[in-house]
Amino acid sequence: MPWMGLERTQENITSDLEQIEQYSTFLTAVSFERFNLGSNSQLIVNNFTDVQEPIQSKGLWTLPMVSTCCPWGRPEVIEWVRELAANPQPFINEAIQHALDEGFTGYNLDIEPLNGTSEDAELYSQFLDQFATELHSIGKILTVDVASYTEFWNFTLIASTQVDYLMTMSTYAGTYTGFQQALQYATQTIPLKKLIVGMMTVDDNNQPFTDQELTQRFQLLASYNINQIAIWDSPIPSNWIPFLKTLSTQS
Repeated sequence: MPWMGLERTQENITSDLEQIEQYSTFLTAVSFERFNLGSNSQLIVNNFTDVQEPIQSKGLWTLPMVSTCCPWGRPEVIEWVRELAANPQPFINEAIQHALDEGFTGYNLDIEPLNGTSEDAELYSQFLDQFATELHSIGKILTVDVASYTEFWNFTLIASTQVDYLMTMSTYAGTYTGFQQALQYATQTIPLKKLIVGMMTVDDNNQPFTDQELTQRFQLLASYNINQIAIWDSPIPSNWIPFLKTLSTQS
């Protein structure tokens, strides 16, 4: 599954949609920028290009993002999450209505505070459980992006909720050692059936991964029997394609 940043990342949307169509036989889903979390449990609609129909028409899941970018790292994000946990229904009602009106498969929550406590982790997990349960009642799914740099994300707690999939951002690690460590932690805390491993297309120096580096990483994924990944972000580099085709046959 690739993510599409759309206008937020200045991507070439037309070209990337053409690539998704070309590779649709071995992709399962696309997540794309669409909404933001605001204060007081607001679901904010961003004025980005609507890519729902062209993606859905290729038989792929559509998972619009609810993010807290931009800029990344705003200190008020954790306060918005606390407001959301205290009063989730306005947000959930709005999200459900959009899903019904626009036909999304579900949502990808990309809520990224800089900080947070173990209490925040519990409250966020409770919110996720409620949101996922209500989405399931209308035949929709919930995916959640998780990282390990703050207590805000408790992988075990989130995995125990009704959330369908957890997408790891800690596995974005540019070094192979960092990727190994993050993947090991993810597999110890998230059931394989719920785990989607997030991967960047570049290393810490913003250089594309070589074929050798990709081989190393995909071999490690295979050793853990992992067959679901999410790629940040479109377009997908051409040297990834053979690996993705192989991965799709293992699903």
